[in-house]
Amino acid sequence: MAPANKMNKLLDKIERRLGTKMLNLPKELDKSTWPQIIEDDTLDVFSRYYPNVMKILLDPQKKKTKDGYYILDSELPDGVTIIGVRDIDWRDMTRNTMGAGYGILDYVSDNYSADDVFLAQMRADITSMYNNHLFIDFKAPNMVKISTSTTFDVSGLYQKIPMIVFIKHAKNLMTIEPTKMSIVEDLATADVANYLYQNLKYYEGLETVYASMDMKLGDLQDQANKREEIIQKLDDSYVSASNKYQPIMYTV
Repeated sequence: MAPANKMNKLLDKIERRLGTKMLNLPKELDKSTWPQIIEDDTLDVFSRYYPNVMKILLDPQKKKTKDGYYILDSELPDGVTIIGVRDIDWRDMTRNTMGAGYGILDYVSDNYSADDVFLAQMRADITSMYNNHLFIDFKAPNMVKISTSTTFDVSGLYQKIPMIVFIKHAKNLMTIEPTKMSIVEDLATADVANYLYQNLKYYEGLETVYASMDMKLGDLQDQANKREEIIQKLDDSYVSASNKYQPIMYTV
């Protein structure tokens, strides 16, 4: 499926739901303008609850702002909207043994014995006493700071730090999981209905070519009013097992 087809399919579905196919909508409100509404309104809201993610390799040697923050824009493709930072990718840190005090699991080989497990646990216990631990401090809209439990500067320890960043979903909708498309479709329908209603209501009672639509504006308003209900549903499911980026609990 071509990237554009997923948006086209959504537009066709919205058109069927709202019954606007046979209407002579003005150019400023016709179907060709709806993708911008979906990008600006629908994807903004949905991405805050169920964001897309991207892993970047942050270079600690690249100097930061005066107060120690890194600018993330330089590590991301043009046009990507940053929502937040989840955390360091600790599995990647461990796998690549990027710094002292990490990479503990690398000690255990594929053919490990019980003694190997005990030794690995002892090493982890001893290492934890001297581990500074890394903490992420995100400052909107595009800055992140890596700090430790002390004032120790970690930039000399790591060549690259793998970091998971929350970003807005792509406007072609290809980054949205199929299991989440139903709620996106509902939200997009409400957003487009609200867009049409807020503009067409000014024609009510006027002698224009759009006068025949006056009796049906209530249907558009009903669809638009569903938006708050849909957002409430997103809010209720925000911290749940279904949202892998906002789990029920963190283990620290």
